[in-house]
Amino acid sequence: MKRDKIVVVGLLVLLLLGIGGYYFYINKTNKSSNGGGSSTSTSTSQIENTDWGTYDSNDITLTKSIEITKEGVYTLTGTISDGLIYIKTDGKVKLILNGVSITNSKGPAIYVENADTLEIETVKNTNNTLVDGKTYSGFEDGVEGTIYSKDDLVLSGEGTLKVTSNLGDGIVSKDDLKITGGSITVNSVDDAIKGKDSVEITGGVLDITSGGDGIKATNDTDADKGFVLISGGTITINAKTDGIQAETNCTINGGTFKLTTVDDGIHANGLLEIKSGTFEINSAEGLEATYVKINGGDININASDDGINAANKSTAYSVTCEINGGNITIVMGQGDTDAIDSNGNLYINGGTINITAQSPFDYDGEAKYTGGTLIVNGQKTTSITNQFMGGGQMGGHGGGNPGQNNQGGDRRRR
Repeated sequence: MKRDKIVVVGLLVLLLLGIGGYYFYINKTNKSSNGGGSSTSTSTSQIENTDWGTYDSNDITLTKSIEITKEGVYTLTGTISDGLIYIKTDGKVKLILNGVSITNSKGPAIYVENADTLEIETVKNTNNTLVDGKTYSGFEDGVEGTIYSKDDLVLSGEGTLKVTSNLGDGIVSKDDLKITGGSITVNSVDDAIKGKDSVEITGGVLDITSGGDGIKATNDTDADKGFVLISGGTITINAKTDGIQAETNCTINGGTFKLTTVDDGIHANGLLEIKSGTFEINSAEGLEATYVKINGGDININASDDGINAANKSTAYSVTCEINGGNITIVMGQGDTDAIDSNGNLYINGGTINITAQSPFDYDGEAKYTGGTLIVNGQKTTSITNQFMGGGQMGGHGGGNPGQNNQGGDRRRR
């Protein structure tokens, strides 16, 4: 990866060199002046934008397994009834799927042993299907995915791609994974779409059914990785665990989401920041992170546990729920449930929040209301009440009684 070069000449004259065609994005946001807490930041993947017109082109009609050892663009048609596409090269490879069907009874349909980057593009008005086996043979431990890449992976195009995983995960990158377009359906036994260092989605239509998480970034050893960034697309997820899960941060700048999950709709161990988008979430918990920050969007949550939960999942952030904007509707199930639950601080600075719940709020630190429209069970209010164990409530203006919500008993925390 190229890096910026800084040349200092005379009186601190800065010259920025050589970023070329790399896609690079850094977004830093400072916490509102709510008292206490560090700044928050997140960054996106740095997969290089490649000029594929400079690469050799190859047309291949598939009938059996093929091995690609040379960089280039490969336009594929045809069927592999029991085999795979195997890629091992030091260069970049682009596969253009132009009506392709691949089934492999013994492993992945597409397997990248090595490549600088693999891009898979689907051609407009074509249907493409990839199916893996119920058992894998001849692959090292840990290789589980209908599309499995040890390096950067990009999915693009205007066609249709259907991915079925019979053993584990659907689409896997052990580096960065980026989706820019296409109509992609994933049915997976475990996680559907998984990037280790990051998952970035800028467009496309995704329809996901998973036995694990829907979309997931897994790197838990590097604070600058393991994140999810979504800025567009239409995403439908039915998941047995989380809909979207980030090991570090998750930032959503736009898109349309319909998430039905057994566990969390969207989960980040660090920062979960929503700036825009339309959300329909039906889950145990709607949004969960150490720091939940909502600046905008139309968010509808139906939850059976907590609607929004700020819980201590990471030491990188103070436990906080901060709402600065957006239109948020939360409907809670009966029982020991909270619409907005913070194991730390709760700040409402703007937006419209409409809550239907026995327990609208639960917080352990301070709570401040400085603006916005707050409606609780049909009544407009400026109070942030605090929930006690056993169903009792205590009113609070501009902070209530910080740290008192556990006096009535041991609240269940996730």
